[in-house]
Amino acid sequence: MRHIEQRPGVTMDRTRRRLVTSILSGLITAALVILLPRAVGATWSQVGAVIGRVSPGSLVLLTIVWIAGLWAHSFVLAASLPGLTKRRGLTLSLTGSAVANVLPLGGAAGTALNFTMVRRWGFSASSFGGFLAVTTLLNVASKLGVIALALGLVPILHSGSAFSSASLLFLPVPIVVALGLWILVDERAAVVVGVVLDKAVSAFRLESRLPALRRRILQLMRTGWQPMTVGMLAYLALQLALLWLCFTTLHVPLSVPVLFTALAVERLLTLVPITPGSAGVVEVGTTAALVALGGDPAGVAAGMLLFRGFTYLMEIPVGGVMLAVWSWFGRRTGAERLEAVAG
Repeated sequence: MRHIEQRPGVTMDRTRRRLVTSILSGLITAALVILLPRAVGATWSQVGAVIGRVSPGSLVLLTIVWIAGLWAHSFVLAASLPGLTKRRGLTLSLTGSAVANVLPLGGAAGTALNFTMVRRWGFSASSFGGFLAVTTLLNVASKLGVIALALGLVPILHSGSAFSSASLLFLPVPIVVALGLWILVDERAAVVVGVVLDKAVSAFRLESRLPALRRRILQLMRTGWQPMTVGMLAYLALQLALLWLCFTTLHVPLSVPVLFTALAVERLLTLVPITPGSAGVVEVGTTAALVALGGDPAGVAAGMLLFRGFTYLMEIPVGGVMLAVWSWFGRRTGAERLEAVAG
């Protein structure tokens, strides 16, 4: 009885903590974005003048490339959950991102939403567990791969700089990523590693959960590694193309190696969940990196804001609309089922 009486207070405390966290996160995001030009030695009037160069035709082209990138990523999602269509994969991607881009630490909320959607579509909880594990693994591996390749380009861009020695620390990253993917795909390597994992798991008495999840991950990677690989590479290529077009549209000259380095920094900073969708952190950090590589402060800031306008900001309204449509059709389907049962 005492436990029941404490529930309202506990709920109120959680609500207050979430509200305070949301406010603080929003303030940090706003402050970072507002201070972005000053952080790199420019002004908002200069940045605005550069953004004003965007034409309606360029916006259409940028939108097409942005959608193409999301569609390429839907191949990865569909291969990670057999039976999932590309359209539903795109829906999962945008609705989950919309929630994650709005709420502090919204990745968990976006995952919970995707779980609800997948379950309503008839998939099992274990299927979603494998889907989540594989997509998380691929996303992290792709980001580490891009970062490692970009750091390999740094000595070419700035020979003898401080970046050169730092890049040596990341040279093993692509080797580790390639080794991990080989283990997941190759049967014999998977067996050897599986024996080692089984012994380690047994030592910690986790036999009931990890082996089943590991087997599911192995099965998904072995059967779907080709569309996963092609989809992820196409997605990254289109992200780089979108970044290049953003700066080209604004007439801000930056070489492809520099832009690839910027993409790597952006990928790295998205792993820092200080704000929803790492908003503000990504813009300031990536812009500062581009200025350090010789970019014009105002032009670089404008280009990054335009790029993030698609990869972050646009996902909120588009994902919100898709979530509303999914919710409406879900309620309608549920009502039709109840009428069928009553009839």
